[in-house]
Amino acid sequence: MMRSLKFAVLGMLTLFVVACTAPIMQVESQPFPDDTQKLTMDQLQDAIIKAASSREWTVKKLSTGKLMATYAPRDHVAKVEIDFSPQEFSILYVDSTNLKYSSGTIHKNYNRWINNLKVDIQREVAAAVAAAS
Repeated sequence: MMRSLKFAVLGMLTLFVVACTAPIMQVESQPFPDDTQKLTMDQLQDAIIKAASSREWTVKKLSTGKLMATYAPRDHVAKVEIDFSPQEFSILYVDSTNLKYSSGTIHKNYNRWINNLKVDIQREVAAAVAAAS
């Protein structure tokens, strides 16, 4: 009886952890709007940093077309690399703390944060293109 209860509790805990995790979201080669080529790399970088900063990501420039962004709400940390060219951008997982990362899965909140970042970058770059026209 006690052994069955232990297995039941263990099974429930496993289900709970699995329910909180999902395959890690990688944004790869996401196209920018058509007229993005009108922007310089610095203008593109500024738009990406503005989008990330509006969601409280901390951004550091690594090189031309390459940024490191860190999001640290409460006791969680997500670190991603944002690679970009005039045609497209990628948001790639680098590291995390307290997000249950394991073998390509991560806490579902991470994917929501990355999707929000992707949408915000697209919106901010589109606004920069419109302002440059």
